[in-house]
Amino acid sequence: MKKKLILVVTVLALVAVLATCLVACNKGFKWHTTPGGDATAPVKSNGGYVVKQGDWLYFINGYVGQDENNDFGTPVKQSIVRVQVKDGVIDNDTAAVIVPKNIYNTSKNGGFAIYGEWIYYATPNYDRDKNDVKSTVNTDFMRTKIDGSATQKIATIATRGSEYFFAPTRVWYFANSELNYIDFSGMKSNGKGVKTGKVDATVSAVAWKYDLDTIFFTRSAKDTETTLTYNELCSIKVDGSGEKVLVTSNTYTKTPNTDRSNVYTLGLLGAYLESDGSATIYYTKSYTASSEAKNAGLFMNKISGNFDVKTEKQIAVNTVSTLYPLGYEEGALAYNSDSKYCWANGENLESPLLVTDASKTVWFAANGYAYYTDSSSATKLYKISYREAENATAIFEEGIKVDWLVLDGVEDGDFAASFFFATADNNYMHYVNYTEGDEVKSKMVGIYLDSEKPEETEEE
Repeated sequence: MKKKLILVVTVLALVAVLATCLVACNKGFKWHTTPGGDATAPVKSNGGYVVKQGDWLYFINGYVGQDENNDFGTPVKQSIVRVQVKDGVIDNDTAAVIVPKNIYNTSKNGGFAIYGEWIYYATPNYDRDKNDVKSTVNTDFMRTKIDGSATQKIATIATRGSEYFFAPTRVWYFANSELNYIDFSGMKSNGKGVKTGKVDATVSAVAWKYDLDTIFFTRSAKDTETTLTYNELCSIKVDGSGEKVLVTSNTYTKTPNTDRSNVYTLGLLGAYLESDGSATIYYTKSYTASSEAKNAGLFMNKISGNFDVKTEKQIAVNTVSTLYPLGYEEGALAYNSDSKYCWANGENLESPLLVTDASKTVWFAANGYAYYTDSSSATKLYKISYREAENATAIFEEGIKVDWLVLDGVEDGDFAASFFFATADNNYMHYVNYTEGDEVKSKMVGIYLDSEKPEETEEE
């Protein structure tokens, strides 16, 4: 099933200024403890709106948007709810609100993560300024224990549109060309000890992925004495250590000033976690020759610490802005010039295998199949073999909200399901259990607001 789509982001014209919002554990955040959960269990699918930890499933209960009634303890519909999974089946009778906050950020790549006993999430901040005016832009990064027994505010940033990523000891966020971090490894019970910083202020794109220990980013060239046109590909560990420059002006040539056709600007598009723990990154390359910018195509490279030109693979001749990574052996599902997904794997560079028609969105891939919807007014989830590009099948037919967080999925042992906000059910969370086969009807999971509960709920 889909593991989180790579959070590749372009420059946002937003200012993300860290505010001082550190608070004591449970100060102003009183909630009841709900027995259950397993902090020692492995976590599946961090970074979206459904996360599984052992036999417990945590998810955003439904979609509300920027609801200004975000007092702790009030939100239900867009809160984080937990249910138990027994023998591969969700037991909705165990549903309980664990994080009674509105989980929201305008980014389609947002979501929450679980590390050990803590759930990490973003939520709108509506604090009032000295003129008693509510904030309309601030976001709180917070954490709550998996049984709801304790909550802490980590920090506040002055935007609701940044791309962000939760690591075990840091929150990373990207906005206004800046790659920033919030280090909470030293946070005390009274909320003190958080450190903040900036890695670079000339960043053009970032690629990160949950369970991958490295963040990749491109930044402006640091050599101001040259007339060469290029940028630098860099990496840094998620704990803030080991920053490296991987690609610069002399990576592909020893004589960059004379061999300018091998001096590149890289367009970073994504990363993929390989089974051996290494990362495959995806990028376009362009260069300047005779004062004219030229495209070199779409590439990927497997990285284990350093960048090796010898392992770089070209997988398409055209440059793209949209792709779904499949790994170093499989390549990627990438847009062609007609905005149709193709299987780009290095074969037939000029005409890779066409997988979908235009106006489709691939949400995830698993076991040789791509799962996609129509890009707008999505009413069906389809699957198709991307290796054969035939026999597209409708998995289910229901209205799917696709203009916020991505369609999500979890696969763990005897449990395999897709999750989505159902437009026909007031955007509450629904799921389809793949162990029941294709063309099955979805089931609601979570807790209805009393005012929105259907008059008759059909027994599943």
